[in-house]
Amino acid sequence: MKKIIPIYAALTVLALFMSMSCNDATEGDDEPIVLSSNTLVSAFSLTENDSVIADLDSLHFTIDVDNRLIYNADSLPKGTKINRLVANISFYSTSSTGTIRISGASTMEDTTYTYNSSANDSIDFTGNVYLTVNAADGISSREYRLQVNVHQMESDSLYWNRLSRRNLPARSSELVNQKTVQKGDALFCLVEEEKGYTISSTSDPYSNDWDISAVEFGFTPVVGSFAATDGALYILSDENNLYTSADGGATWTDTGKSCYSLIGGYESMLLCVSEENGVFYHDIYEPGADHSRYEIEDDFPISGFSQCVRLANEWSLGEQVLFIGGTMSDGRPNGCVWGFDGSNWGKISRIPIPALSGVTLIHYYYFTGSYYDVRQYPVWLAIGGRDGDGNVTDNVYISYDNGVTWSLGDELLQLPDYIAPFFNAQAFVYNTTMRQTRALATEWESMPSKKLPFWWTVAGNMAQTRAVTDATEWECPYIYMFGGINANGMLMNNVWRGVVNRLTFKPVV
Repeated sequence: MKKIIPIYAALTVLALFMSMSCNDATEGDDEPIVLSSNTLVSAFSLTENDSVIADLDSLHFTIDVDNRLIYNADSLPKGTKINRLVANISFYSTSSTGTIRISGASTMEDTTYTYNSSANDSIDFTGNVYLTVNAADGISSREYRLQVNVHQMESDSLYWNRLSRRNLPARSSELVNQKTVQKGDALFCLVEEEKGYTISSTSDPYSNDWDISAVEFGFTPVVGSFAATDGALYILSDENNLYTSADGGATWTDTGKSCYSLIGGYESMLLCVSEENGVFYHDIYEPGADHSRYEIEDDFPISGFSQCVRLANEWSLGEQVLFIGGTMSDGRPNGCVWGFDGSNWGKISRIPIPALSGVTLIHYYYFTGSYYDVRQYPVWLAIGGRDGDGNVTDNVYISYDNGVTWSLGDELLQLPDYIAPFFNAQAFVYNTTMRQTRALATEWESMPSKKLPFWWTVAGNMAQTRAVTDATEWECPYIYMFGGINANGMLMNNVWRGVVNRLTFKPVV
């Protein structure tokens, strides 16, 4: 036992010495160093450059990590120069580095260089631009596509696509006259052909799928008098007798009433002008109801009005119908807007359009403000018409205040040169649902129409988005314009589809 004790003591001393040595060796080292593998981009923007566009540094960019794409969802205006822009890029890990690769650009040669936040190297975004983020661990990396999107068309241009033009629905191409009206969600197009009459109907003008039927009136109809209420179609004979149809124009019945001209429908009431001994009256025909008539004002048109357009909004207790232009009893045209509120007619315009008949009236949207503060407004458009000397115009006028004041629209609203001046055309607005064709697509497809009501109810906040479910789809209002008579007095066999380009763009939410 005397020999064993010193051995245990020696081993204990040795263990204590080794423990002290290890503590000395590791003193000051908390944990092993682990190098970052983070390859994420925390922020991306462009440097201010007023020579390109004002507030360029305010342009918002989306960083899509899953699809490795950095882009501006709200495209820059058409024509914006993007060949010499300076980018500001931040990484989540300060130890990460970036490499820019450019190819196929318009002004910059193919190149690759290390991104330096303190440098002012410009980037030509007309080509393919990629950012590779290299992590500090020397192993991890992620490549992002960098896109600066620019619209390929003028955002606020009223665009009439030549490829979307269609012929009027009919059995032949030998057409003499036409009038299109809206009843509920459906359009009814009456066409006089060389060998008879057809009435075509559809609730989806985008599809161009019309139900075309021949019609036997049993009298000579005045095609330009064709009108509709909520419940029936109406037309005048060449002897000024009023006929009605409750079955879409298949059969016609004499109402026993005589009218000089038909203005349009207000709910179940047919608004018209009657005449007796050279005196003209405001008149109403409504089945099963009696309405008194009263003499029209001196400047109230008796014919040649635009189609009536219904309007209901938050500022009025009920809906109204409006028309513009027309010919007065003295034979002169008038450029004012007149409105009917269910009881009385009233002149709305304080500053009218030029004196014209056969004008096309449209309730639509337009935009005002700067690029970064664009606001959407309900507007009225007045297109075409014929003056007192018989001259036909293709001018487009605009009103932002429900027809009170009018001005000539700017160049972006005017008709293209491939649409000839005209009068006596009708136009209607129908929504079409737009949807994205694939993830991160730059092109969008239109889907079957969602019909607007016969009147267009104006939303309280016109700046609100039209997007549905995170902008995967949205409503785009298209204008459908039917027929028209050209300067030679010939019917134009056209159905044009128009839209303000901005309304077709994916809404930014």
